Amino acid sequence: MDENTKKQIISLAKKYNVKAFIDSDPISVPHHYTNKPDIEISAFIAQWFAYGRRDIFLRVLTDIEQQMQGKPLEYILNERYCTYKDNNKPLYRFFKGRDFFALCEKLRAIYLRYPTMEDCLKAKVGEKCEDFTLLLTALISLFEGVTGIPQNTSSACKRLCMFLRWMIRQDKIVDFALWDILSPENLVIPLDTHVFQQSKKLGLCHSKAANFKTALQITQHLKEVFPQDPTKADFALFGFGSTGTA
Repeated sequence: MDENTKKQIISLAKKYNVKAFIDSDPISVPHHYTNKPDIEISAFIAQWFAYGRRDIFLRVLTDIEQQMQGKPLEYILNERYCTYKDNNKPLYRFFKGRDFFALCEKLRAIYLRYPTMEDCLKAKVGEKCEDFTLLLTALISLFEGVTGIPQNTSSACKRLCMFLRWMIRQDKIVDFALWDILSPENLVIPLDTHVFQQSKKLGLCHSKAANFKTALQITQHLKEVFPQDPTKADFALFGFGSTGTA
């Protein structure tokens, strides 16, 4: 990577990794909470909805949040989501009410056994896991069969990578620094179409497919800029698109 590109990435990451970024991003929803399980639940539901038009899925998330009445964990444990059972009506794009019910059922199974989602994952992969793919696979296994959750790592798993970034990055500006199961240096970039296109323009990848292998390749290049925190560059790649510069 040339020095000019490195400087651009550093500058844009600094510009967009700020508190003001939160308000228009799906991470704004879990930022309404302070209790760890409430943040985890809210964040996981937020990432599940986070595709398509941002203004629309944020509106759907606001509706769900109102139903939770400020208590996501209580909402899950008390099965207040059961109104969505057998509901075949569209909830958001290809998600139906019954899909949200299935997601909540998996969340309830976690919190009936463990105080936090992180504790559940630590029981699967150990207190400290430095293999991102192993952690991602364990997370996927908790939601087997749920519509909208990848069933393996053949795709980019963008939203799950984003969720793990939210939980693990440590600067506490936008992301939460809530989990210590994995070091930030081992996170993988959330690869959506926008990040993929910007990465190709910057020469960070030459793949034709926006899959998990490509996400790993891009992340390795981003470690040249932020060795201990490569997904900090996610803010820069967002910024390249916003400024029209690449």
